[in-house]
Amino acid sequence: MKHTLRAGTGEIMQYAVHGYNDNTIRFILRYPGTVDAEAMRQAVRAVVFSVDVLHASFQPGRLRARWKVNPEMAEENFFTCLQVEDPWETAVARALEPVSPDGACQLRCALVRSTEESLLVVSISHLCADGIDGKYLLGKLTEAYGRIRSGDEAGLKVKNGSRAAEQIYERLSRREMRTLMHSPLGGVKTEFPYPTGEHGEPRLTLRMIPAGVMASARRRAKAEQASVNDLLLAACYQAFAQVAGLGDGTPVSVMGMMDLRKHCIGGDSAGLCNMSGSLCTTLREGVAEDLAQTLARVARQTRAAKEEPLAGLVGMPLVHGAARILPMSVLLRCVGRLYGSFSIGLTNLGSIDCEALALDGLKPTAGVFGGPVKKKPGMQVSAASFDGACTLCVAGQYTREDALVLRSLLDGMAEHIARYAENA
Repeated sequence: MKHTLRAGTGEIMQYAVHGYNDNTIRFILRYPGTVDAEAMRQAVRAVVFSVDVLHASFQPGRLRARWKVNPEMAEENFFTCLQVEDPWETAVARALEPVSPDGACQLRCALVRSTEESLLVVSISHLCADGIDGKYLLGKLTEAYGRIRSGDEAGLKVKNGSRAAEQIYERLSRREMRTLMHSPLGGVKTEFPYPTGEHGEPRLTLRMIPAGVMASARRRAKAEQASVNDLLLAACYQAFAQVAGLGDGTPVSVMGMMDLRKHCIGGDSAGLCNMSGSLCTTLREGVAEDLAQTLARVARQTRAAKEEPLAGLVGMPLVHGAARILPMSVLLRCVGRLYGSFSIGLTNLGSIDCEALALDGLKPTAGVFGGPVKKKPGMQVSAASFDGACTLCVAGQYTREDALVLRSLLDGMAEHIARYAENA
């Protein structure tokens, strides 16, 4: 086994924003019963030591960043089990703890149990994974747990190939590469109206939209040639306009995200990666009167963007080139200037099949997907549907006053979708 690994450009760029978010994605899964702690400990260990970068420490260096591979580590670096009276409160607190890039391990699991239920908290370094690969790793943890319970541990396979972000444009010609060599920034700079200037504390703000409501809303959106992601984006626009008190015709922009793996040879990355790209939508004429009108405007933009053969790749060669050649100190300054341009965002992980995450026949009854804890001015809504029920989450460092406004935003999104579903 190698003792060090060269850091990829995607990993370097994610590290470069560590002053603005905590470089961590997180999941919480709720199980109605007792999950075996020893089997889960062994499962987490099996997954972590199947992938070199998951048991490594990031070393930024001055010119060339590397990973130091750790052949062994203490159990508390990757797994803890807690028996408590209120598992939800403890699970949220655990989920808010960041995975440090220079820590011994880049994936950590906490099993929080009471006499009636078990909550599984999985935290993963954003340098190593985005939501898509995070979902993949959840599946691998479930598989490893099942194998350990059945005595078939040897068959676990986790992708451990190239982590290079440049996999997304390996097939492109020089002419196509030249068309990508300009800034990915666009749209209107829109800031979230935080009521206080203080940073506050790390918090999760959550809102769940029932499966029945989402099913009706999905059917109507599909009939109107819009995706669920379009629906969530449109609801975010509507709710934001109310929270921010935007007047008629005020231009507004929300940064969406898209999976860039479709550009890779074979349609997936060879190893664990962060391969999320930006999909900027802008309503220059302002937010419409109702969700259906805003949805039509958003869907037109996202359809046009997705039909582009190089969707999501604009500016990527510039970003990766900067990460490859600039000293870390210069890169940090550049990132600081750009960060405010990505003030409001939404990322949708899509559907998660709870049956596929069952442990000893226990199927999760609910789940949460949260992106990195962002600092002001950033704000990102993370969405994921667990057996059809959509959980909205904002992970950020903010005050109680800020939390009330964020709660209004998520409540507004849920209410707009519920009204839209009534007319399905």
